[in-house]
Amino acid sequence: MKNNLTFIFLAISIYCVTVNSLSFKSRQIQNLINLDRGKNSLTADYLIEQLPSIPNITITAIPLAIYKANYLLSEGRLDEVDKYVSEAINVNPHIFIGEYFKSKIYMARGKLDSAAYSAKKAFYGWPKNIDHYDNYLNILEFKRDTASLIDAFNYLTPDLKNNPSYFKSFYKSFNKVKLSYLIKNYNDLSPMPIDSIYGTWVRAYNFPGQVVYDSTLIYSFKKPNILQDVDSLKYNFKLKNDSLFFLFTNNQSKPFMSTPIRYSDSYKTFVLYNVPIDRNTSQTQHFRKVE
Repeated sequence: MKNNLTFIFLAISIYCVTVNSLSFKSRQIQNLINLDRGKNSLTADYLIEQLPSIPNITITAIPLAIYKANYLLSEGRLDEVDKYVSEAINVNPHIFIGEYFKSKIYMARGKLDSAAYSAKKAFYGWPKNIDHYDNYLNILEFKRDTASLIDAFNYLTPDLKNNPSYFKSFYKSFNKVKLSYLIKNYNDLSPMPIDSIYGTWVRAYNFPGQVVYDSTLIYSFKKPNILQDVDSLKYNFKLKNDSLFFLFTNNQSKPFMSTPIRYSDSYKTFVLYNVPIDRNTSQTQHFRKVE
């Protein structure tokens, strides 16, 4: 009897020492993973070889297999990643991190619909994880699905809706989808007729069936050749060689800015090209007449 108790005590001691040793090593590697975020100095092979199988979950209920999947995904080793995602789902299906990674894998494989399906499951299953939310919205951007973007935001609890990070993600994604429909190419561009330029023009964004105006940028062209901007500053202008020239009223000998200009009769829009924003940046601007 005494020998049996001694054996049992020894076995328990060995088990405890082994488990504690593995847990200590696991925590050390988890710390390395946390320090490695955004750096990718660790490798998937290192984690597969060195991260113990016990314990198989962190103190925050994240399956450790998902770290191996993450590094395999970042290394483009898509043929090896499914095993660890499935393992993570088996360890803890309740936080939907496996579905989150499945969506990333589907995106990497070019399967947009499958990615959207898994991303949706991850978000609706665990909406308070902002990574799930951002990932779902990013995929909806690719699908140009504004209805689902709105549904996802409306699904949030009041405290999450009031979280600036959630609203910022929604606003950014919604605007990206909206801008993807922006009409940029006009098939009927022609030189701007001088008689048509007189009047007040507001910067405009043409969408199918809709026009959005930006009242921060307004030009009023008056006869004979006066141009007034939104700040009521006045300049002289002239149209020549399909370009619009801006001149100071007290010095009309040399323009301080010129830009090519074209007119679309079908959209009642004129287009200014290469408008300087700063020393290194220029943009194309569109204007529609309001008066």
